[in-house]
Amino acid sequence: MSWPVQSRTQPEMLFVTEANCKLIKGYSKHDIAGVSREFKVPMNKIRFVKTEWGRGQGDFEQCNMIFSTPLGNKSCKVFNIMKDDFIFGLAVPIPGNHAICN
Repeated sequence: MSWPVQSRTQPEMLFVTEANCKLIKGYSKHDIAGVSREFKVPMNKIRFVKTEWGRGQGDFEQCNMIFSTPLGNKSCKVFNIMKDDFIFGLAVPIPGNHAICN
């Protein structure tokens, strides 16, 4: 028996702007692990809270994703914004990397 195959398109990449930052509803599959590595806390103790447009580590504005951790809320830089079934941010675009957080 042959099953129908659904083609899966790649998510659309959106520019990282203040307007698009406000549209983010979730995080990528590597973000929790990246935050865990950055702060050396268990993955099951990290929760996505929200996004906000604000200051980065330099004197420039950027999109940040806020994660609740055992060390308090941490603000992590959004490198990419993707649109699939919903809009999500990528704080860790490369699997195995740390998130860049304040």
